[in-house]
Amino acid sequence: MAMVKANGYGHGMLETAKCIEPHVDMFGVAVMYEGVTLRLAKITKPIAVMMPPDIYDAEKFCECNLEMVACSLDVLNDFHEEARKQGVTLNAHLYIDTGMRRDGIEPHDAVEFMKQAARFTNINIYGVCTHFATSDDADPSFTHHQFTVFQETVNSLAANGFNFTHIHTANSGAIMRHPHTHGNLVRAGLALYGIPPANTSGLGLHPVLTLKTRINAIRRIHQGETVSYGRRFMASHDTTIVTIPIGYGDGYSRLLTGTAYVLIHGKRYPIAGTICMDECMIDVGDAPVSLGDDVVLIGKQGDSEVTATELAQRIHTIPYEITTMITSRVPRIVVE
Repeated sequence: MAMVKANGYGHGMLETAKCIEPHVDMFGVAVMYEGVTLRLAKITKPIAVMMPPDIYDAEKFCECNLEMVACSLDVLNDFHEEARKQGVTLNAHLYIDTGMRRDGIEPHDAVEFMKQAARFTNINIYGVCTHFATSDDADPSFTHHQFTVFQETVNSLAANGFNFTHIHTANSGAIMRHPHTHGNLVRAGLALYGIPPANTSGLGLHPVLTLKTRINAIRRIHQGETVSYGRRFMASHDTTIVTIPIGYGDGYSRLLTGTAYVLIHGKRYPIAGTICMDECMIDVGDAPVSLGDDVVLIGKQGDSEVTATELAQRIHTIPYEITTMITSRVPRIVVE
């Protein structure tokens, strides 16, 4: 299951899905409108919406043949009625909460839940899943606990006659670190885009995203002059400042002010001054640069690289947030 939610983790949901559809079994999204968007783009593989649906989503789920997670009998009833009205059968995945405490049903309720759900003849619960809270942590103990609870629940369901086509628990961290949890379906998220989850470096992943722009202004400033809002940068000597047309309105976080570096001609240069909504500035010293030169904010240039993980560490967050912050006004270009 290729997870393409949140605009493909910022990489472009449609661009990603169209590229990889022949190579995956199904797609995973978070909310109904993402699944509808994929269907409108002629994606035909199964699409699972992995957040519990709103009761008002039933019509679109049925029209677009989207799969739901099952963790409320009331919601299942509403979806069953809509499916029966439209003459379709919806596939669903029984969601077990093994310790994330976010979505799903209690493990001890699973058997009774399935018995009650049997009356919904237009809902086919053919998958069972859970979600790990710490699969990318160095300490594997809680993941092992969650998986044990899940296995015991699936065994109990089987003993009561409930078997499933898809059994899935492994997100990116578990794919990389816990192969015994893979079941017969895995949910590749961040790893799909070549970015290693925490504690999983050195496993051969290669980031697929380069975030780059071009120099659109060059000016020489003198010692003592300041740059950008708040005058947070003051030149300690005469230097060259270049402007690039990207800012926090494009998802390049303002928190990176004073800490991030970009690549120009394969060399690292610091952001100078406060990152603006639409632009930011770079101190290139005395380096020879020209209008239109490429500037890489995430990715490789020559022998140098700025990774999403590096940026995440600089602002004390995770690489997931760095890439998903890239806004829709930034064009996504697929390079084959």
